[in-house]
Amino acid sequence: MPPSLAFPRCLLPFAMVAAPIARAQEPGETIEVQGARSGGSPRAPATAATVIDTALFGGEVRSVAEMLSTAPGVSIHALGGPGQTATLSLRGASADESLVLLDGIPLQGPGGGAVDLSSLPSTILDRMIVSRGVLGAQFGAGALGGVVELLPRAARGTWAGGAEASVGSFGTERLALDAAMPVGNGSALLAVQGDRTSGDFEYARQRTPEIPGSPYFGFTRENADATRGSGLLRISQELSGDLGFDLLVQGTAGVRGLPGSSAAPTPRSREFDADGVAGVRLRGSSGDATWSVRASGVLDRSELRGALAFGDCEDGTPDCPRQDQRSSSARAEGELALLVGEANSLRFLLSGGGEWVHGTTGARRRGLLSASVRDDLALAAGFSLHPAVRLDKVGSQTGVSPGITAQWKPAPEHPLSLRAGWGLSYRAPTFSELYLERGGVAANPDLQPERAWSVDAGVEGRLALLTLSATAFWSSYRELILYQLFPPARVKPFNVGEARIAGVELQAIVPLPAHLLATVSYSFLDAVNRADGHKLAYRPPHRLFARLARRGDRLEGYGEASFTSAIPRNAFDTAFVDGQLLLNAGVGVRAAGPLWVDVEAKNLLDKRTYEDLFQYPLPGLSIALI
Repeated sequence: MPPSLAFPRCLLPFAMVAAPIARAQEPGETIEVQGARSGGSPRAPATAATVIDTALFGGEVRSVAEMLSTAPGVSIHALGGPGQTATLSLRGASADESLVLLDGIPLQGPGGGAVDLSSLPSTILDRMIVSRGVLGAQFGAGALGGVVELLPRAARGTWAGGAEASVGSFGTERLALDAAMPVGNGSALLAVQGDRTSGDFEYARQRTPEIPGSPYFGFTRENADATRGSGLLRISQELSGDLGFDLLVQGTAGVRGLPGSSAAPTPRSREFDADGVAGVRLRGSSGDATWSVRASGVLDRSELRGALAFGDCEDGTPDCPRQDQRSSSARAEGELALLVGEANSLRFLLSGGGEWVHGTTGARRRGLLSASVRDDLALAAGFSLHPAVRLDKVGSQTGVSPGITAQWKPAPEHPLSLRAGWGLSYRAPTFSELYLERGGVAANPDLQPERAWSVDAGVEGRLALLTLSATAFWSSYRELILYQLFPPARVKPFNVGEARIAGVELQAIVPLPAHLLATVSYSFLDAVNRADGHKLAYRPPHRLFARLARRGDRLEGYGEASFTSAIPRNAFDTAFVDGQLLLNAGVGVRAAGPLWVDVEAKNLLDKRTYEDLFQYPLPGLSIALI
């Protein structure tokens, strides 16, 4: 049986033992699905946003990247199968221009750069908010394409526990445990997740892709294994009166092979990484004012073994030194919200800190300082305005990010709402882009700061149970930074001058009888380099996603289809990554009490020629028991 179809028989005893606790929650829980959660981020009112409820993916082996890919305006670029690097693009912006926050803490902090979504545990999250647009005024420097807010699970003040275990193709295993309990005048949540995969899937590639119609040959991916452990501790306490205290600690560590491209494999390259996030917040209110102060820090370490700039080597030999890179950041911030009259509120934020990095290019540090103000105005006839401005100082680079959003919604129950927004933002090159050599990513110390502005408008309508939304946007970039293939098998950021990115985002959500929920989203993207008129690489012109899922008290299941059109992979519109059609499906039953047993299959067509990035193959058919 080929590896892409093989189910690990040696793990069946483990699955039988783990099954009695799989997804065990409160006895007799009843699952009711009424549709996606409404609203967006409280930090960015009236913006184009999608709220992803992770509970809707219960009984499925889903990564953070896979769940995010269901939202309009989102593109995911993966360097292979499970456990390999996966990055995010919002509205055609690069991964470095799309902020990722965990409970409000920027994960790009230490050294900046793209967030590797494969290092984020999905089972500890309650929901994700995807806000699209140039949102520097609301979130700070770096939010040129948008922001993803990862909101971790919180305890409900009562004793509860749960577990989920899964085994699947390519030697893939997952075990997740959580426990919630009352503590003092509050609650605590502890969650852990472990993942492992051997990554030995079969794929097919052309030896001469530059020749149209050249034949495909079969290969097996090697050195693509990955092992990772993650944990979360969250404590919330009500101290006295209107005073509260919150603590968040999250950490992850893993080791994985770096297989390289299919044309230039690196069977001896390995990467070890460890990351930690911690934050403590004190919050309170007095009269018409609410306030909070928070201190947070991020630590990151990465060590490359058996890796060279243009290939691999034997770890431990004199000509193959290990590359140890460490970075950290610390921030302190205060926020104040004041109610001014019955229809006006002001929000002020002040934060400061620094970030430090130490790696093969030496040690560097720079300071961080931010100040912002936002005015929320409720006008007559259902209109609201939300102007904001933010000042960011990153090292020696200073920029101002103004923005404004507006909304018309006559009443909360009114079936129609209109919104529009404009924003301008600035982003200095990050340490990662400037100096850090990491895995398949090269640094570029010659990068210049970039700036972008965008305008968008959208409409949302509710007809009976049907919810429809549509948004059109236009963005303009100067000194745009994007990653391009850097021979022989790496990617590197470059300034490409001016660029224009425009597009349309559509979404429909339909709750159906029998606990069924249908979701369809479509994204159109036109990304052009204004210097030469060519398309920007790795921006998919069309993406279509459709899903039908059932979440009932005894039976659950889903079927989904995802289509991505052909993507240009160079700066000259002469080469493309082929389009993709992925079909996934799963079904599960409540076996006894809180115990559920599910089976799912991904890439049902067993397409083994698919790639997100050129010469980085994706797995064929995979099967999992959850």
